[in-house]
Amino acid sequence: MPTTLWRLKVAAEKKAEFERLTSQLVRDVAENEPGSIFEYRRGVEDPLTYVLFLSFDDEQSFQRYSTADYHTGASGQIMECLAEDPVPAELERF
Repeated sequence: MPTTLWRLKVAAEKKAEFERLTSQLVRDVAENEPGSIFEYRRGVEDPLTYVLFLSFDDEQSFQRYSTADYHTGASGQIMECLAEDPVPAELERF
């Protein structure tokens, strides 16, 4: 079960665009990968810091998402909204 947590710092002037793009991506994942968990959350203390939690049922689901047009199309635009490189944390189920 591929699972990752990302911390994302968004540029202040790109916040609205980031939220628009990521909201659409969440809808696309829900429609195309039922059973997956794909959620963005905004920091309370720092509203320009976001966390993305994603978890897929299996490697095949993750690969399907990774290569889907809706993902590859949005990823570059989302990355352009960031003020710094995203910070990943690989997670495992216990």
